[in-house]
Amino acid sequence: MRHGFKVFDADAHVIYPVDLWPRFLDERYVQRMGTRQPVPGFETYNPVTVDGRWTQHDTILYGQFQKYIDWTKDDMIAKYGEELVLGGFTGERVASALQHDGIDLSVIYGPEYDLWFDGIDPDMQAAMVRAYNRWGAEMREASGGRVQVAGPVPLVDITRAVQEIEYAYHHLGTRCFWARPNEFDHRTLGDHYYDPIWELLQELDVPFATHEFMGLRGNSFGSDRFHGYNEWHIVVHPFEAMGAIVSMLCHGVYERFPRLRVAYLEAGCGWLPSWLHRIDEHLEIGAREFPELSTAPSEYFKRNCWITTECDDPYVADVIRWLGDDRILFESDFPHPDSKFPHSTSAFLALLPDQINADSKRKILWDNPIGFYRFPDDYLPTEFTEASG
Repeated sequence: MRHGFKVFDADAHVIYPVDLWPRFLDERYVQRMGTRQPVPGFETYNPVTVDGRWTQHDTILYGQFQKYIDWTKDDMIAKYGEELVLGGFTGERVASALQHDGIDLSVIYGPEYDLWFDGIDPDMQAAMVRAYNRWGAEMREASGGRVQVAGPVPLVDITRAVQEIEYAYHHLGTRCFWARPNEFDHRTLGDHYYDPIWELLQELDVPFATHEFMGLRGNSFGSDRFHGYNEWHIVVHPFEAMGAIVSMLCHGVYERFPRLRVAYLEAGCGWLPSWLHRIDEHLEIGAREFPELSTAPSEYFKRNCWITTECDDPYVADVIRWLGDDRILFESDFPHPDSKFPHSTSAFLALLPDQINADSKRKILWDNPIGFYRFPDDYLPTEFTEASG
């Protein structure tokens, strides 16, 4: 809580423990995982291999960007402290750190690359998803419920995807799911191939989100034309979200599944009104291409979808102006390099008070994510403590 405002962080992350896969994978898969720096003496973040193949793009593996974006181990220690960085991002430590920023409840998204790379064995992807969700259940318990973990969906094989959602929901208590917005096996998220996923999530009444992470060894926007950190990172998050929105709207996902809830995370938000207007304009003149749609794409978005804002994005005011304040979620991006920890909540509360009123901020910080996630009552905090940071 910050200045009397309850805070639900819709999108955060952790630095993963080096033993995540050995601890939580079924034994027969463990030897297929590895980790090694591409060049001795490098400090590349989490250089995981699966079946002998790195899961990160060469630009990330060999770029040594950590030192350029102030995200080396020393940088992390300076910002987050030795106990968290060296002791590990355990549930109780993450909950304590987030409370320091005024955050009462948070949802963790990941892993960034390990199970999404191009050509991954579908059986291995499903096994990694199950292992990750086991880790997520441990995180949730260790945090006292203050840290929830979104379950990744193994998109490569639809049968395994449905099985892992069912397993995570019924056996591990997972109550939200996600995937990267990228194209996989020449399919975008609007492809009818994924309909069994949307049908199950709608039936279970749990949300789905997309989240891009720059650096995938696979098909993501900018990887074929940019070879440095800034250019690629500038474009990949919003452009991949824009593409997922177009695909899911135009191909009728929300027509077929009217109760499905989807959020497009960590992609900015100021572009959204213009983007929806552009989609609407095209569908006015090209409606024959998508005959199953019964309303304007922007109306589907306002019924089924959410977008996120970071604490210092002034253009959230434009989203409120054109689309209202009901479909905006707050995200801290803890503990990534651009996170404003431990001042993310105070920065958002101070943002443009002449344009964004306290009622809108209260909705974005708490009411809207409560409405999007719809966690069971026993997943929500019952005590709220004013931030100490």
